Formats: sequence, C-alpha cells, structure tokens
Amino acid sequence: MKEKKEKLIVPGYRQFGGKHCQTTALKNVLDYHGLHLSEEMLLGLGGGIGFIYWYMKRMPAPFIGTKYGKGTEPLIKTCERIGAKVTVVETESAKKGYEELKNLLHNNEPAFVFVDMPYLPYLAIPKTAHFGGHTVVVFGVDEEEDIVYIADRCKNPVTVSIEDLKNARSSKSPPMPPKNRLLKIGYPAKVENLEKGVKAGICECCENMTNPPIKNIGLAGMEKWSGQVMKWQEQFKGLDFYGCLFNTFLFIEIGGRGGSAFRTMYAKFLEEVSSIVNAPELNDIAEQFRKSAKLWSGIAKSALPDSCPILKKIRELMIEKNKYFEAGGSNSVEKMLEINKEEEELLRVVEEDLKNPEEILVPMRNNILECHEIEKEAFQALSDIIF
Repeated sequence: MKEKKEKLIVPGYRQFGGKHCQTTALKNVLDYHGLHLSEEMLLGLGGGIGFIYWYMKRMPAPFIGTKYGKGTEPLIKTCERIGAKVTVVETESAKKGYEELKNLLHNNEPAFVFVDMPYLPYLAIPKTAHFGGHTVVVFGVDEEEDIVYIADRCKNPVTVSIEDLKNARSSKSPPMPPKNRLLKIGYPAKVENLEKGVKAGICECCENMTNPPIKNIGLAGMEKWSGQVMKWQEQFKGLDFYGCLFNTFLFIEIGGRGGSAFRTMYAKFLEEVSSIVNAPELNDIAEQFRKSAKLWSGIAKSALPDSCPILKKIRELMIEKNKYFEAGGSNSVEKMLEINKEEEELLRVVEEDLKNPEEILVPMRNNILECHEIEKEAFQALSDIIF
C-alpha cells in the first residue's frame, strides 16, 4: 500500500531574511514563538566573532573563518543562555531524517535544519562548492505537489523539491557533511535576564581570540595569516591562486557574514548589551570594532582590487549576485545563473590580469597586520572590563 501523501504547512509562519544563516534561522524560529532577539544578540550569546586560518593539502584554497566556534556549539550555547532546551538530532538515514523533519511539522513547529548548499537550486552555486554547515528553516512540505517551503537569508520564501532537500541534508561531501541534522528546540515562555549569558559569551570570545588552543586561531592566527598570504603565489598555482583571492572576499563580505567578517554585527551587540551588563565602556569598544570592520572590508577589497580590472569585475559580480539572492524575487535564480556564466568567462582570462602577484599580496598583508593591531587593543580593553 502506498503511503498517503501529506501537506504540512506551519500555520502563520512569516519569518524570512537575515544576515547570517545560523543566526537568521535561529532568530526566525524564535520570532515565530514570540521570542524577539536581534541577530547581533544571538551572535554574541553564542561566542561572537573569531578567526581561524585552516588549510589541508586536499583543499584547493584555505578556509578563513571569522566567527566563534564550530558546528552546533555556538547554537547550543545561545539556546541555553536564553533558557531554551535544545537537542541535536543526527542520522545517516535520509528516510529517518525526513521522518524527523515531518514529526516537527506535524506538531506545527518550523524545523531548523542543516543542508549542503549546492543541492539547493535557488542558491545557484557550483556543484563542487560543498558546505554542509548552512542552515535554513523548513516550514512546510507538500508531497502531492513535491514542494518544500524554506526560509533562508533571502527576504522571501523559497522552494525546492523533496528530493533536493533530502540530497542537501544527507550529503556526505566535506567539509562538514550535514548528516540530516536538525535542532529540536524547547522554547521558554519568555527570555529571562541575559546578563549571565552575555558575560559568558564575551568571555569565550576574548579567550578564543587572545589565548587560542592552536596558533592558526584568534589573534595569533591573524598574524600567521599575514605571513601565509605572501606564500600563496608559490603554494597555489593557476586558478587555485585566484581561488584564494576569491575566497578571501567571499569569507569576509559575502555568504552571510553580515559584512566585514561579522565585526559590524559584533559592534552592534556590544552596544546593545552595554546596559544589560552595566558597562557603558562597551560603547567605546564597539567603536574599535567598527574600525576593525572597515579594515576587514579593506582586506577583502585588496584581494580583488580596483587596480586589476578583471578581479574588480568579479568582485562586483559577487556583490550583485548576493543582492539578488537576498532580495529573493521571482527572477533571482535566473539572474544569478547569468552572473555565474559571466564569472566563468572572466575566469578563462583572469590570469592575464595580474603579472606581479605581490601587487595584491603586499597590501593584503599590510591590511591584515593593521587589523590585527586594532583588534589586539580592542580585545585587551574588552578583557579588562569583563574578567
């Protein structure tokens, strides 16, 4: 006997859009339950900003992370600090993962799920650009019509097929395969005093940046990165070298970082919590992070500078594509695919654009070192207040 096809739509779900995929998804499910916290607050409660320079031989280019923690760790901490109970559910079985998802929808609960990005057509990214740490909210499935309703960072809902969602959730591709992961959240009736959680989040952020467990994390990692960029032209050949430059811009400005490597968001967090922890000095430290935010944007732009016309054009196309995604209109995917084709044409001739890589790498290194010094002072001031 065939299973009955179901239509499960969470009633009254209208929460869409945001800056960073994890804080967006969490804010949206919290908003649905009447628990209204800013994305900046959620970022800070989970440990805030960070830095990691990560490279292994099988990687085509280094990963540059600018946020605290990994995997579900920041999300779990954030939930606990607002009084929510959270359970991380994982399974290797796509069928069981789908059943777990439907169980939440049966209870009229929007589902916070992890996905591997290339399997979601509305993202319009290359099939090889795997990243299973992306998070979305699934707020409905219609099995008769083969439609899954999703809230992502874009301002409007998006849809995919059930098979697309299953593939995105059960992907085994590195890095960070999603393992059909979802969060089961027990929501509090209201959010109680945040002072303890705010202080804990700031302490973790300071400790991670000033006293990291390994030298490619935190302020030490930024200093190491400044040296590594000067080796990129020898370490990475052909398009892999340019991949380092594209990824630098992407990891800092695009792809849900809130711009400027989360530093603008963190500055807003410090301003928001200054009264909660009775520390008006946090407003001054927020200004220091606004300075570092500008320097982070400077690092990103120096990777794809105006002085190299093709790299400049690629930078502009990346920004344009991100705007189409965030708008999420009916023609967004079509426009994003057109931009992909234009980028592909530019990549065929990009090596003609730069005869001396040091013209890019030296300014990048200098910008990184200047940013490092600003953040060193900011984290020292932050540590003096909180500890």
